[in-house]
Amino acid sequence: MIDELQEEATAALAAGDYTRALAEFSVLREMRSRRDGPYSAHYLANLHDAVRCMCHLQRWSDSEPLCRELYGKYRRTHGPGDCDTVDAAKFYAWALVHLDKADPAAALYLTTADALWTLGDREQALTLLGAAVVQRQDLCFDTLRNRVDLAAAAVALGVTSSMNGVCPLT
Repeated sequence: MIDELQEEATAALAAGDYTRALAEFSVLREMRSRRDGPYSAHYLANLHDAVRCMCHLQRWSDSEPLCRELYGKYRRTHGPGDCDTVDAAKFYAWALVHLDKADPAAALYLTTADALWTLGDREQALTLLGAAVVQRQDLCFDTLRNRVDLAAAAVALGVTSSMNGVCPLT
C-alpha cells in the first residue's frame, strides 16, 4: 500500500497536481514517521516533496514550520552545504520572504552561502549572497566562517555591511 501511495504522490507531483500530491505526501509523512522514524530517508524525501507542493500552492504560513523542520533535519544529517540542505534552505528562505520576514531570510541565505563557500562552490554562494542582498542591504558577516571573503564579495556587489571591526582586506 505504501509503495502504491508513493507512486501516486510522485505522479501527481510530476503532473503538477500539487493539491493532490500534497495530500498524499502528508499521509506518507505520517506513515513513514511512525514506521521508519522522523529522520529516515523516506520521511525526509516525503517532507521535501510536501514542501515543494506547498511552495507551488503558495501556502507560505503552512510551509514555514515544515521548511524549518526539513532544513534543520537536513542540516543535522547531511551537513550545511549538502545539496538537499541547500535546497531546503532556499525553500525556507523563500517562505520567510513571502511572510515578510526579510531579516531571517537574509540570515539563512548568508549562512548557506557561507557553507557553500567553505565547500568551494563560489558560484552558488554568490547567488545566495545576492539573494541576501536583495532582502537586506546592511548585512552582518560576524558569525560566518568565510566572513572576510563574503564581505569582500558583498562590497563588490555594492553592499554596505555591519562588520564590527572585521576588515575585508585582511
